[in-house]
Amino acid sequence: MDDLANDAVLSVVIPNHNYGEFIGAAIASINAQTYGPIELIVVDDASTDNSVEVIEEALAAAGNVRSKRLIVLERNVGKLGALNRALEHVTGRYFIILDSDDILLPDYAARTIAELERAREDDETIAFIYTDCMLISRTGQELDRGKSTAWDKALLERYSFVPEPATCLAAPVFEAAPYDSAIRKGTKHHKWKKIVADGWNGRHLAEPLFCYRMHQGNLSGIGKRVIDEVERGERGERILSGYWPLQSTGH
Repeated sequence: MDDLANDAVLSVVIPNHNYGEFIGAAIASINAQTYGPIELIVVDDASTDNSVEVIEEALAAAGNVRSKRLIVLERNVGKLGALNRALEHVTGRYFIILDSDDILLPDYAARTIAELERAREDDETIAFIYTDCMLISRTGQELDRGKSTAWDKALLERYSFVPEPATCLAAPVFEAAPYDSAIRKGTKHHKWKKIVADGWNGRHLAEPLFCYRMHQGNLSGIGKRVIDEVERGERGERILSGYWPLQSTGH
């Protein structure tokens, strides 16, 4: 960790389980970032579909990414277990987890890192920046905008409102590790609560800088709910904290 403070590298971790349909687009979105240098670590969590083949092809095509690594697990350990494995290889100053069915817009890293450094000039306890998003369908069609809640440390005890793709200093992520791999729902809530418990804070950047894919397989259940709402004609900005579960060991 001693080298992190002098390094501008962004480490991106993508955990994946049976999302071969989507992960190629997730990796391509990292390759399209306007920020660099980036190291990309993909952890395949014992997928039984064509994920590994798709990942290998996408990594080979990701010529703008400075460092690429694929870790293939033989036993399913869950998203947080996959994160624990990935942290063994993270070397950057900045850190993002990207779900394998989501997409970062090209300026995501550049905008959030710049905002993080500006925020830290006023308050060194700020460790991460999170944004709004566009909700997209399984096939990439834009559905609605997803709105994140303004930062409120006390509120995090009662609600999960910080999205998974948020740009964080890597050091606090390491300090809060390891993460409880028994948590299978509300994994981001578990991670952010552990980081915040160490005295860190976040800040909301009210711009839609990533695409959050809605489908029936979303572990949080948000996909099914949003799709049903859209089919009923319920359109408009959605407050994401109303859809995400708190941390739970339930499957």
